[in-house]
Amino acid sequence: MTGPDSARRAVRPSRRRSLVLIPQHFGCLVYDRRTSRYCPFDTGSTSLLEQLSKSPIGSVLGAEPDAQRREQARRFFEHFYRLGFFTVDGLLAADMLDLAPPAGHLAGPLAVHLEITTDCNLCCRHCFARSPSRRGRSMPVEEMDRLFGELAAIGCFRLGLTGGEPLLHPGLLEIIDAAHARGLHPCLTTNGLLINRQLARELGRREPLRLNVSLDGATAETNDAVRGAGTFHRVLDRLAALRRHAPFSLAFTLTSANVNQVEACATLARQVGAEAAVFRPLYPVGRAGERPEWMPGYSQYAAALQTLAGSAARDSRLCVTEPFGPLSRQPGEGRVFLGSGCGAGNTVASISVDGDVSPCSFLGPKFHSGNLRQSAFAGIWHSAPQFVRFRIPHEDPAGSHVAHAGFPGGCRARALALSGAVDAPDPWLVACAASRDVTVCPSVNLEVVRDD
Repeated sequence: MTGPDSARRAVRPSRRRSLVLIPQHFGCLVYDRRTSRYCPFDTGSTSLLEQLSKSPIGSVLGAEPDAQRREQARRFFEHFYRLGFFTVDGLLAADMLDLAPPAGHLAGPLAVHLEITTDCNLCCRHCFARSPSRRGRSMPVEEMDRLFGELAAIGCFRLGLTGGEPLLHPGLLEIIDAAHARGLHPCLTTNGLLINRQLARELGRREPLRLNVSLDGATAETNDAVRGAGTFHRVLDRLAALRRHAPFSLAFTLTSANVNQVEACATLARQVGAEAAVFRPLYPVGRAGERPEWMPGYSQYAAALQTLAGSAARDSRLCVTEPFGPLSRQPGEGRVFLGSGCGAGNTVASISVDGDVSPCSFLGPKFHSGNLRQSAFAGIWHSAPQFVRFRIPHEDPAGSHVAHAGFPGGCRARALALSGAVDAPDPWLVACAASRDVTVCPSVNLEVVRDD
């Protein structure tokens, strides 16, 4: 066994199985390479999975003297066999990561957002990038490849490639190939303007790869007011080439100007051949922080999500899900971190083009917690003060929010921008509790089934 800071060589592609078992303090996570999803298991289920990685189900059942436990194991196996977790021989179809999980937090984030370049061909008026003077820098492919190996070793397989505009990085395809070679599943967020037939064809050849193309409204008038004149129709023209070769999603940032267009945005996504429409609210950071009137109010955003839920109820081709908000969790649902806060420092981390690691890119440079050129990523993830701070469980027996008692939930970046402190209550969470609407929280995916 190795310590949590140890880097291990990634499994070679030819030897990879469809699943990866990642030891954790609560048991384990199983990462499914086919769906790019994690599934948490408690210690008892983890023990059974570890047995089934070495011995087939028949042997495991035969060695269990207790009839009740034997029946539980049989039902567990049958359920997950239907989900493709086991081979026809009854063995777990998983690679097993060799690591000693840390106490109290994940061995590694579930996803890392990596800024690969600061260059961009647009200057969006709500961009979270804080200064155009940062442009002109790109992270070397060799540096990213080393990082990818570190991430795979601690069980972080979901990788967000951001910018700037990622398509401006001269080694983009090499970056995607390097991520795949380490077993990572990249997701590329782009404004789409640089896509042509050749690039669309190359991206389509590289699976698994998720593509998010950004728009800011269902009409040219709404979108172009943020992204620049003519961008709406230019993006739609590029999507016509992209859909022939690669699946993609449309990603919408909801503002006070477009929050009433959510149904039209979903319709647009279906019309242009997108597999999904992804919605998130505008966060008051970067250039958007200079335009607070652009940020939708909580009631506006909640109404938009309710509209989308109604659309899904009327149209079986639509499915609204909200997997990240703490108030959307159901009793008994698996949890992978202890606090009541957001994913910053708990399930996600961000890395700047210069190698600065942060719990969340929306928090800005004051929350940089270490640099990859001086420290290993795992060491920063486990021990950097800001990461440790963000994991403090919230204890508030008297009903009064106090900063040192831990973050009470919601979005830390919004709490910082609107309440003045990263540990202060998120105003949206307060509004959510006041309205007694515990099912609507600030992020949503709208899955769109294509007509063709």
